[in-house]
Amino acid sequence: MAIDPSSSEEQVLVSQYHVATERYTAAVGELSHQRATTDQEAYQKLLVIVEDARNECERVRNALIRLHDSK
Repeated sequence: MAIDPSSSEEQVLVSQYHVATERYTAAVGELSHQRATTDQEAYQKLLVIVEDARNECERVRNALIRLHDSK
């Protein structure tokens, strides 16, 4: 999927995707770092954070695909 530099909507989505993937990476890293030393409740909270971050990545990625397919 090529990025159209003239599309401001696409630029916004690409920027949002970059932020979302950074958050997802950080959340997975935190989960990995703390999984052996945290209690079950804190671990479950971290899992929710990771899943929310993953869902946001997917939401933005799908928006980019829809935008690209509509062109």
